[in-house]
Amino acid sequence: MQHLLKVKETKKKERIVKGRDLVDVVFSWSLLDVLNSNLYKGQVDKIPTTFSSTKEYFESFVNPLIEETHSALLSSMQTLRRAPAFKFFGIKPAKDFETPKDFLYEVSLHIMSDTTCNGSRTQLEVNDLIAVTDKRPDRIDDLRFSNEPYLLALVCGVNEDHPHLITILASKPIVFEDDNPQTTKRGKGARKSLSLFGVYLINMMTNIRIWTGLHPNPEGGNLKLISTVLQINNEFGGGSCVPCQENGESVVSHNLEQKLRSFKLNSSQEDAILRCLEAKDCYHCNTIKLIWGPPGTGKTKTTSVLLLNLLKMRCRTLTCAPTNIAVLEVASRVVKLVSESLWFGGYGLGDIVLFGNKERMKIDDREDLFDVFLDYRVEELYRCFMAVTGWRANVNHMIYLLSDPKEEYRQYLVKNGMPRLRHSFKEFVEVGFSRLRYELHLHFSTLCLHLPTALLSFRVAEKMNQTNYLLRHITVSDIILNRYYRKDNGKENGRFENDTRKQDCLKMLRSICESITLPDFIGKFELKKLCLANAYLLFCTASSSAKLHMSSPIELLVIDEAAQLKECESAIPLQLPGLQHAVLIGDEKQLPAMIQSKIASEADLGRSLFERLVLLGHKKQLLNMQYRMHPSISYFPNREFYGMKILDAPSVRVRSYERKFLPEKMYGPYSFINVAYGREQFGQGYSSKNAVEVSVVAEIVSKLYSASKKARKPISVGVISPYKAQVFAIQEKIGEKYNSGELFSVSVRSVDGFQGGEEDIIIISTVRSNGKGTIGFLSNQQRTNVALTRARYCLWILGNEATLTNNKSVWRKLVDDAKKRDCFHDAEDDESLAQCMERSTTALDDLDKLRNQKLISFENSIWKVWLSNEFLKSLETIVDSEINTRIMSFLEKLSKGELQQESETENLFRRQEIDDGLSLIWAIDIIKKENHHVQVLKIWHILPSSDISGTEKCLEKHYKKYTKVKIERCRYICSQGNLVVPMRWPVKSFSKNDIISDVSRSFALLSVAEETVTPKPIKKQWKLRKVRTIKRKVSTSTSNSKKSLNEY
Repeated sequence: MQHLLKVKETKKKERIVKGRDLVDVVFSWSLLDVLNSNLYKGQVDKIPTTFSSTKEYFESFVNPLIEETHSALLSSMQTLRRAPAFKFFGIKPAKDFETPKDFLYEVSLHIMSDTTCNGSRTQLEVNDLIAVTDKRPDRIDDLRFSNEPYLLALVCGVNEDHPHLITILASKPIVFEDDNPQTTKRGKGARKSLSLFGVYLINMMTNIRIWTGLHPNPEGGNLKLISTVLQINNEFGGGSCVPCQENGESVVSHNLEQKLRSFKLNSSQEDAILRCLEAKDCYHCNTIKLIWGPPGTGKTKTTSVLLLNLLKMRCRTLTCAPTNIAVLEVASRVVKLVSESLWFGGYGLGDIVLFGNKERMKIDDREDLFDVFLDYRVEELYRCFMAVTGWRANVNHMIYLLSDPKEEYRQYLVKNGMPRLRHSFKEFVEVGFSRLRYELHLHFSTLCLHLPTALLSFRVAEKMNQTNYLLRHITVSDIILNRYYRKDNGKENGRFENDTRKQDCLKMLRSICESITLPDFIGKFELKKLCLANAYLLFCTASSSAKLHMSSPIELLVIDEAAQLKECESAIPLQLPGLQHAVLIGDEKQLPAMIQSKIASEADLGRSLFERLVLLGHKKQLLNMQYRMHPSISYFPNREFYGMKILDAPSVRVRSYERKFLPEKMYGPYSFINVAYGREQFGQGYSSKNAVEVSVVAEIVSKLYSASKKARKPISVGVISPYKAQVFAIQEKIGEKYNSGELFSVSVRSVDGFQGGEEDIIIISTVRSNGKGTIGFLSNQQRTNVALTRARYCLWILGNEATLTNNKSVWRKLVDDAKKRDCFHDAEDDESLAQCMERSTTALDDLDKLRNQKLISFENSIWKVWLSNEFLKSLETIVDSEINTRIMSFLEKLSKGELQQESETENLFRRQEIDDGLSLIWAIDIIKKENHHVQVLKIWHILPSSDISGTEKCLEKHYKKYTKVKIERCRYICSQGNLVVPMRWPVKSFSKNDIISDVSRSFALLSVAEETVTPKPIKKQWKLRKVRTIKRKVSTSTSNSKKSLNEY
């Protein structure tokens, strides 16, 4: 493997494809290699905590990064059927095509609509990895092109104006069949019109950027900070610079300390900001400052105030974070702070720029950030720098019109020779002046708002503002009348004043033209470079900071949520040109970066630079006061994870901070609610779920909604679970019913999805409920810490006491602590929760009976009922016993022959509405039993009505495989009175005239080959039982539950 990992010494100085060595490694994998999860097992060394050189530092991340890329590609294969597939319209070799490895092709894609592309993507992006195939793949075996079993390509170019035109780099030559070539002319060349698809697999952008950062240009590059963090060094960030102190070079003045107090910061926040500002102007050494921000301690506020002061000092600073969400949050806070102190027209916002992928950032939903987002800014400025209609052209037109309107009118008459098209002199001036005044107002406002202050001084911006004011007060008469013409009629002074206003305006316009030295025309690409090079505060993800390596030097780097950023990814911004100092803000006690590969995770690829520096004993500035949680909520995480170092702010200690949303004692500020008889099950992807806890969550949310509606008070609720299957089950159960109200909101997310978030009330569903005390990755302390620290007023934890305490983890401590503080409650103490648990358990009992047999019969039934796997899976998601009752009642009705004798329809399957929005699909079908073909009822699916069309299409394809005789037998209806009875035919019978017989009377003797035992009738058991009856039944099933195969 080593030859794949080393950077080739004979690299070209400029490559068409960045990170080509990583791409070549990916291209070298066969399909069997991709599917081998242990391909690199034993070949990925653990990343050390100290390094002897920058070379060792960079190389230690290379193998884990390759393994993580491999794992991502393997994961995409498991969801191949849902992958977006883009049909090729034409393909031809690109001009840079060159053997033996630069297999570059220009591809035109069919313009995609929502119905022509599987998945959410409607277009390909740069660095998308795709498989080139002959058809849309349903399984891995379909990943074929011609005689090749596996052909990959990397999208290395997308036309901005025409995104369906792309350039790809293929892993192998794309050989076209010569047998029946179809060509269509496109300009001078010819494109092959083929049946080809590009199937999206993964996007390699971030990993390619990391790879490039791990292989810096040996001829240059800024490695000052990288060299600083290689090993233990208590001098590079632990305290103040000694030479700076001796020479009195500190930039922190008493005046600045006074200004910081106006932001109402606590002492730890002020101190953290001052230490960072103190280090900013130090040229004696390179420093990295760590700010430790536990949950609710005002980390984002501290960051935004720090950045505001850096902006005032005109320090060119890059702020980045691991995710778009984190970047948007801190950028929004800074923009809000800066906007409070802006001058006219938003002048000064041009010094702030946010850039990145517009779609992934969802900028269209963030109106507060429009004015600082780079793409939006470039579009606005582009209109100002058009050669003919830009700001300078319109200023000159206005100068000509104000100076000599008659000459302007004369030129107008020359251009418009037809009399009927001419304006009068007054009309010409009026129309022209009105248009130019409007255009200049837009141009000047845009320039003031979007140009960096380095390109537009305050004096010029002030002149633009004054010019707009003067233009609003100049009339058409002021322009038309000659300034030397006067009548002694008492109005001379007024006219002289108006003429002075016009002359002042002309003077201003000429001065503005002379002051701005930018070209009259600037293209969009140059405008982007201009904005990035001259801004003082820049915001982007750590990955996107790669775009700044060719820009103006950066003085200071701030990494927010630094503990969530892989150290190898932080190497991208740490090497920016000119960078001297860095500030890392985060909390290593919360979740680290997400890593897909278990091998890479064990090698510590997910460890952050922040965490490694803490492990080496690097000093960190603690923000020691939390403003989010009620003290009852903050107590346990503070004691367990932070050694009681965090203080509760006065604002959360006051009595008014305690809210009572529900009357029962168990719904206080902090409670552990024991759901003792839950059922732990597997959901999709072997992730765990607990249907009883789903019902309890839904019941509590319903009660909160009623309380909010009754009191007319807003409540925000967050539901957190560590398991995706549980999150999905809760989302399905709750649905959209609470999203319409303004006063009440519910957010259901995984722990990872809730990091950085907060709500009034948090409900945690721990899911695990088994006799062995197995809790899987629920034992992860960082994940537990995040879950426990999201609530403001109330935190209610649902869990099985016996399971959680049967394991030596933080959850045993949590349960014991709740008991000591009288915060432990049994769910069945609430009558409504007891009833919903009983209904849920009853439904699960019925489901267990169904799950054990694919072919069932009811009491007094005359039809066999066959249940599909899809039906059984979908039934698991329905924990409402009332809906289950309707389903079972309908099946029992069908089994007794109470089928509606409808007129013959085109489709074999039928649809039955179970309730509003839920439909059951069933059909009469044929199975073979011994010497006969027998009619049975097939229950295909139970699903939301909105999803019916997709299922019906699948069934139509399924029934197309049936023979004509089989279809006729499925349609055959035999009635006895009001009932429909099942029929049977001899196996060797093919004629319509063959004798058929009624099997309803001998149905009890019928069995199927797949059955191991004859199915027993199911009796209806819908009557609610007492909770103690459930206890006995569920405790037995819990003790017999199987060990979890895997936790997600």
